[in-house]
Amino acid sequence: MERQPTESLGVVAMNAPQRELIEDLLHTAVKRSDPAQRFIDARRRPRAVLREEPRERARDERDVIYISNTYGRSPGGQVYQRFGPINGPTGHRRLNVLFTRARHRVVLFSSMLAEDILAQPSSSWGVRALKGYLHYAQTGVLETASFSGKEPDSDFELEVAHALRDRGYDVVAQVGIAGYFIDLAVRHPRKPDAFLLGIECDGMTYHSGLSARDRDRLRQQVLEGLGWNIHRIWSTDWFKQPRIELDRVVAQVEQLLRG
Repeated sequence: MERQPTESLGVVAMNAPQRELIEDLLHTAVKRSDPAQRFIDARRRPRAVLREEPRERARDERDVIYISNTYGRSPGGQVYQRFGPINGPTGHRRLNVLFTRARHRVVLFSSMLAEDILAQPSSSWGVRALKGYLHYAQTGVLETASFSGKEPDSDFELEVAHALRDRGYDVVAQVGIAGYFIDLAVRHPRKPDAFLLGIECDGMTYHSGLSARDRDRLRQQVLEGLGWNIHRIWSTDWFKQPRIELDRVVAQVEQLLRG
């Protein structure tokens, strides 16, 4: 209201108690701000700021929509997989209405990240849509990792995977992202849907093939642009000194965990 008074504003929460809390706090704050009062007076209506819950048929658009995600961690640090009406059969429609009401931009406030939502193939469309939107808000891309269910492609990949599992890491093979498959991916120990590191296991042919190296470089740029950390292991290095190569992977994983 104070910095961009020419833009209309909407504030939407995921449930009634949060909406009412925001409304009470906003009402108090506006009284202390002349620019905010002028913002409301200039529109000459009591609903200068849209404040409500997402509804299936609500179509009131605003230049900017603020979304209070509301759902988050409990005082004990858990994320309960309870998302109210979003869990229902029409939850995805409610979210679609909400996510498409801003003419210019959406600002999302959330203490919960996409990886905190444990969406399964059997989960409702609403839960999957919420997870996908949070991922998009975090990364700016509409891509999420998918599990192919495939085993590693080579004995080299199997050996690397076994070595990491022996060190206590959860390793998944052939994770799909943006049309590519990452050879191995190390899961985050505290976020089941998140990955710390993607590992590419390259054989002898990559040393000699210029086109293969160029293709791999482009592939890595795409994956890193999607937020992945990529570590590359050459088969010749692994077979000469597997312990040193494994220690390098572990060191990177631990650094990412600390960061």
